[in-house]
Amino acid sequence: MASEADRALDGTLGEPLPAGDRMAVRLQPAALGAKLAVPLSTGDAIERAALSQRVLAAPSARIVLLRAPAGFGKTTLMLEVRHRLEASAIPTAWLTLDPADNDVGRFLYAIRAALTPLISGLSNAARDTAGPDEVALGLIDAMAAHRTPFALFLDDFETVQGAAVLGLVRELISHLPAGARIVIGSRNVPELGLGRLRAHGRLVEFEPAHLRFTVEEADFYLRDRRKLALSHDDVVRLHRSTEGWVAALWLASVSLEHRQDPRQFIAGFSGANTAIVEYLLEDVFSRQSDKIRSFLLRTSIVADLTPALCDRLCEATDSLDVLSRLEREQLFLIPIHGDSPRWRYHSMFGEFLRTQLKQHHPDEAPALHRAAAKWYLEQDRPVVAIEHRLAAGESDELLPLLARHAETLLNQGRVRLLARWLDPLLERGRLENWPMLQVVHAWAVLLGRGPRAAAPLLERLDREDRSGRGIDAHRRALRLLFLVLLDRTDEARNLAATLVREVPGRVSFVRGFAEVTLANLTMISGEYQEALKLADVVRSRKPNNASGMMLALSEAAEGAVDLTQGRLRKATAHLRLAVRAGTDDVSGATNGNALAGVLLAEALYEANQLLQAERLLTVYIPLIRAVGIPDQLITAHTIMARIAWRRGDQDLAQQLLAELELSGHRETLRRVVASARLERARMLTVEGRIDLAQREIDRCADVTLWDRINRLSLRANEVETYNLGAARCAVHGAHPSSVINSLRSELGAAEKTQRARRALTLRLVLAQAHYRASQPNKAMRILSKALCFAAIEGYQAAFQDEGALLLDMLRELRQRPDLLGIGALPSADVLFFLDRIFGETSPALPDRPGEAPPVKASVSPAAPLTRKELNLLALAADGLSNNELAERLFVAETTVRTHLRNINAKLATRSRVEAIAVARKSGLLR
Repeated sequence: MASEADRALDGTLGEPLPAGDRMAVRLQPAALGAKLAVPLSTGDAIERAALSQRVLAAPSARIVLLRAPAGFGKTTLMLEVRHRLEASAIPTAWLTLDPADNDVGRFLYAIRAALTPLISGLSNAARDTAGPDEVALGLIDAMAAHRTPFALFLDDFETVQGAAVLGLVRELISHLPAGARIVIGSRNVPELGLGRLRAHGRLVEFEPAHLRFTVEEADFYLRDRRKLALSHDDVVRLHRSTEGWVAALWLASVSLEHRQDPRQFIAGFSGANTAIVEYLLEDVFSRQSDKIRSFLLRTSIVADLTPALCDRLCEATDSLDVLSRLEREQLFLIPIHGDSPRWRYHSMFGEFLRTQLKQHHPDEAPALHRAAAKWYLEQDRPVVAIEHRLAAGESDELLPLLARHAETLLNQGRVRLLARWLDPLLERGRLENWPMLQVVHAWAVLLGRGPRAAAPLLERLDREDRSGRGIDAHRRALRLLFLVLLDRTDEARNLAATLVREVPGRVSFVRGFAEVTLANLTMISGEYQEALKLADVVRSRKPNNASGMMLALSEAAEGAVDLTQGRLRKATAHLRLAVRAGTDDVSGATNGNALAGVLLAEALYEANQLLQAERLLTVYIPLIRAVGIPDQLITAHTIMARIAWRRGDQDLAQQLLAELELSGHRETLRRVVASARLERARMLTVEGRIDLAQREIDRCADVTLWDRINRLSLRANEVETYNLGAARCAVHGAHPSSVINSLRSELGAAEKTQRARRALTLRLVLAQAHYRASQPNKAMRILSKALCFAAIEGYQAAFQDEGALLLDMLRELRQRPDLLGIGALPSADVLFFLDRIFGETSPALPDRPGEAPPVKASVSPAAPLTRKELNLLALAADGLSNNELAERLFVAETTVRTHLRNINAKLATRSRVEAIAVARKSGLLR
């Protein structure tokens, strides 16, 4: 029978599962050992000292990229580089990637295992049951704190294509300590922000032109290493036809070993296309016995070659002996180290064998796939069995097999796998008599690709109106999710309440989904205690009726209530549990992780843990974009934009808001569009660009929309609303007194309804209104109360987000400790928290390239600004972006960033916004 780890890794025969479907897969020790094992160097490899020296001569390079098609010697050169680094006392680690590593949990688990021997303390950075956020944070923090050089080798990197995993690799690169490097072998150009690394001299690249053998290398390889009796002219002709392609030269050498007339063979040999590979492989293949050829063809359909499976496919009993012989003869067979003997074919050879099987024995392939499927079912591995059934083509066994396992896989959240299987079957009309498979397909598409893609499927289910086995309950639950994704919360709540009343407990997925959705919708309506009761119901399910996805969503619901009511520390704890929910399942797959992950990023941002929040959103933004959940879309993009804005990268902040606005237009989500404009107005307001801010406020003045938002407690608009945005604009403009009464009214309403987080920001804006209205004593009392509340829970970002005016008020309050300590904390603790906001004791952001130092209390420049810096700052005050500044000053954008960093350092500020405010206060700008 299959182990849990075997079953967890199933599904990789075809398209890999994207991140988010399976967040904490654990690798079987044998499989992990194979991935970490350094490949054996072939005895005929030649040294390429000039290439490896390029790596050693660039110690400041963070990335070494070897990019070329298959067979160009990438792995061989990586092994040579590794040997030379080890000889220089630089420790190394090796990780061979595969398509299953597009799963965030699996990738993190493998890369942490690779680095653990090199980085002290890494093994304790996160527990084995930790969610991807904890593993990622622990890994990055431990690596960044490492103080000695090391090298991590990532081979077969082209198999990693998921946006979330690529984002994690970018984070690893950006936090590499001095002297560390990552060496990547890939068939394509990975999306790792290489342009910036290249511009800063942090990238060493090897392309096919570098990796091709020269004539001299080909001559040495063929005549010295391969011991072929060739003339130099023969080598030149062969080099010309292969264009120095290493694999083709090797394959040619294999065939030439048995040629009496090598010149004739070389004359007819052409390296213009992939036909070379097929020709040479066939030449090798044809020299095998009938038994071996049959074995090779029949076993080519499976990814892992185990003796028992090969026996079944070949109807034999000696497969272990055959496999051992093929390995000894180095016939494209690669061992997978572990407790039991297992191999795989070299990818090029395996593809050739499958092509031969299809061309010459087309009738045998379906039967072989059916035999493999039967064997995998006997091993209790239904996922890979279904993959082989699908490869076998239409059969009477396929749909019953899918029907038996589809609901279980849906409960695990493996929606993209299900969609990939069921999409073509629906198109061919094969699901007509399988209503439950139609339902599962609709769930998979709605959860994986969003409402637009799922709308035709839902309409079809409504049209056919099937009954039996809970079909109607599923159909109504699908409609519920559809309404939620379209932001039609009022209709959704009524439907959710009906489902909870009417759906029997045996339809566990629908019942759990309805309960957790009703919990969230009840919270949106402001009925927080009732929402918590509903979340408790979901979590009280017996283990055999519990869904990892629903557990994640129920924990997230409680975390959201805690955020709303101002319990930041408790919320963070619940949301960490939510992200990890389901990791004890075999697959570790929960589709609720992304929803919880965005909320956790919000909590971390509130506590000013910007780096951690950014890392989480790097993982989860690509996932939520595909589905388009309004609150998660708004929250994720807004937080990322604020992080960029606080670092002074206005271009990135505006790009993120533009992407959010475009998503709202594309999905016809008015609240998403309005929220993007509202956040843009907030930034403009605290920058002092009131006219532009007012225009943005006017653009989102949709009375009907904001009336609905104001009567609800929508997560993404819990704090920022049209009324608050307009009031903030008035406070920073010419009429601060005009909004004091309305702010007091909204503050009272927020406190009455237990919306403590909203009350905090309302109190901060109200304090600024009194201050700007020449009522400093009232302002300081209000600000002190806000500060005392925030200090208890650790809210910091709320103060930073209000900009320079509020920070100046905090500095003034810092000089009046008599106003502090009026809450639950003594004044000393409040002062300590206040210093943390200024960054004097615990800066939110450690020094990183391109970032300014934290805010200091002093406003006097440590050194005078140069004329060029004053000119640049004056233009920045006019609202010019970095690109526009570069064009105006006729310099590179990197030069602009350098000047801005210097200005921030001299003024003890952390962003251009604060630098402009400090410069104006100091009289440097008018």
